[in-house]
Amino acid sequence: MDLRYVRYAMAIARAGSLRRAAAALHIAQPTLSEQLRALEKEIGVELFSRSSSGVQLTEAGEAFLAQATVAVDAFERAVAAARSKGETARLGVADGLADVVARLLSQLHTGRLRVAPMGTAEQIVSIADGTLQAGLGYAPGSLPRGVARMLVHRFPVRALLHREHHLAAHDAVSLSDLAGEPLVMPESDAVAGARRFLEGFVRHRLHPRLGPSAATHDLVINMVEEGTGYGLCVHEGTTIPDTLVFVPIKEDVPPLEVVFLWNRQADVHELVSAARHLARSG
Repeated sequence: MDLRYVRYAMAIARAGSLRRAAAALHIAQPTLSEQLRALEKEIGVELFSRSSSGVQLTEAGEAFLAQATVAVDAFERAVAAARSKGETARLGVADGLADVVARLLSQLHTGRLRVAPMGTAEQIVSIADGTLQAGLGYAPGSLPRGVARMLVHRFPVRALLHREHHLAAHDAVSLSDLAGEPLVMPESDAVAGARRFLEGFVRHRLHPRLGPSAATHDLVINMVEEGTGYGLCVHEGTTIPDTLVFVPIKEDVPPLEVVFLWNRQADVHELVSAARHLARSG
C-alpha cells in the first residue's frame, strides 16, 4: 500500500471536502479523487460517503484512519531515527591534540564521525552556528550561549629541549633560565597559548625571549630538534624524537588545559559520554 494514499485520506478527513484537501495538498481535485478510489478499492470498503456538501468518514473509514494514523506516525518516527543515525557528525580538533583525540575516538562505537583540523576559536564559532557539532581544543575564555564545554585533561607544562642543550641535563629548569632562550610558539591557537605560557613569566616579572613562530605543533618539534629554541606548547603525551627531552619547570606555571566543546542542541550524546570517560581517566 502506498503511504501517500493514506496521507491523502487523512488530509481529506481533516479538510472535510475533496476540493479543500486538494488545495492543501497542491494537487488537482480529479487526481485526488482517483487516488482515493484506488485506496478504497485496495482496502475493499468505502472510507468516505460523498454528498454535495462534502465528504464524511464512514464507520469503516473511521476505524481505518484511527489505526492508519498511528502507523504513519510510527513510520515517520522510524525514518527520522534512521536519518539521525545516518548523519555524520563533525568533530573539530585543534593542532597538537592528536593523542587526545585518539583516546576519545577509542571510546566510540560509531563510525559516523568526521574529524576536521580546526583551531579552538574557529570551533567555537562553528559550533555556535551549527555547522560543527563538537570539538577538542584549548581552554577558551568566554563562550557564546548554546556552546558547552568540559575540561577533559590538564597537562603540566614542561620545557621541550634538545638533549644537547645546556639546560637539558638539569632535573628541572627555572623560568629565569628559560627567559634568555628563544621560545618557539605555534601560530595555531597562538593567542590562547601565549596567555597560558607567558603568564608564568609575567607573574615572576620576567620577559621571555620569543623566537621564530611555527605553523603547527609538529613544526615546533622540528625547530627544537634543529636547535632553533625550546618549546612549551608540546605536551608530554606527544611522540617526540629521541634527540629531544621534556624537562620540568621549577616554578608554578598554569597547566595546558584541553576542553571538549559541543552544541547543546546537537545529538552528540555518545561523544559527550566519551569525553566524560576521558575526563575521569585523566
